[in-house]
Amino acid sequence: MAWKLKSANWCAFAMETDFITAFGRLLRDGKLRDVFSADPRAAAAQIQLKQADLAAWSQLVPADVEFQAQVLLRKRLDLVKYFAPETCRRPGDGLWPIFLKYARINWPPEGAARIVDAFQFCRFLEDKKPGATEPSELNRLTFALGRSRLAVHWVNLPMKNGNPRRGFQIFLRVTGDQWREFFLYVRL
Repeated sequence: MAWKLKSANWCAFAMETDFITAFGRLLRDGKLRDVFSADPRAAAAQIQLKQADLAAWSQLVPADVEFQAQVLLRKRLDLVKYFAPETCRRPGDGLWPIFLKYARINWPPEGAARIVDAFQFCRFLEDKKPGATEPSELNRLTFALGRSRLAVHWVNLPMKNGNPRRGFQIFLRVTGDQWREFFLYVRL
């Protein structure tokens, strides 16, 4: 019986969150920052912050935390732009507010986080504004995240002169995470 008591105490202790982990969650979770802004102790209770770290937690300034979170979100947006440049160009000045709505509630999982983040943002954008994503970029992200060995799509492809032309977008997987993309333009 004594073992069960020790085991129960160990589980309770293991569930507590240390300051560094809690701060990381605070920076990436917009809803948690909203709770923190209204009541830091309520946010600490929500994430089960260790009692020993409560004093340091109370010293955080909500406006400074939000500023730091937005710096990180802008870095995330830069990575998304790398994988989906045309999709990110289309909303113009409206890109940041749209991305902010997306990023406050979505955080990519570990692993291929950058590609997943770009893919999830494109899907989010497509849900909000149908036709806003560049199909060839969404095809590329879908293939990169999948396991297919070959994919062929009939799409408008960009040309150097700026006028899009219809053609084939072809993906070929060389190894597990190595793949190539080819364009085949139809000329009449």
